[in-house]
Amino acid sequence: MLFCPLAMEARAARKGIRRDGGGATVACTGMGPKPSRRVEPHCGPVAVVGMGGAVVGGIEPGDVVVATEVSADNMAPIGLPLAEAVAKSLEEAGFTVHTGPVASVPELAVGLRRQELADRGAVAVDMESAWLLERHSGGPAAVVRVVTDTPSRELRSLTAPARIYRALRTIRRLTPVLAKEVC
Repeated sequence: MLFCPLAMEARAARKGIRRDGGGATVACTGMGPKPSRRVEPHCGPVAVVGMGGAVVGGIEPGDVVVATEVSADNMAPIGLPLAEAVAKSLEEAGFTVHTGPVASVPELAVGLRRQELADRGAVAVDMESAWLLERHSGGPAAVVRVVTDTPSRELRSLTAPARIYRALRTIRRLTPVLAKEVC
């Protein structure tokens, strides 16, 4: 099962699955913590795939972040042991991949909030992964985020639509690799 928070991410993932003939199912979960917490726990392997933001330097828009763990305020970190294998498969497929902790936050992280998350050890940020996985107990899980914004290139800039389009193309291309590795 592939969880994609946004409808546009889910469409891109479904196109990737259809192109490769894989049998993974894609579910659009909704953006933010409330919709994420309403998703029924899935028994079996899952992957969360979508867009996210880098909170440290050295990660560029279009790069892929594979979470080694996810966390949110007032929630214990959730380890993701598949991270190394997923990252290796994506690198072998030609993607620029970074690994590290991903922080989930209830609203866009900009400015000082982004730096605060980096100071706590995160390399990237999203708005769903920790809550989507907090009740998951049915097998392996992975979190893969395509970077749309960085500390020096906030999402609110005029180039954001181009970066979002690029991220969606990357999601479409990486989904078959991810589905083979996790699902």
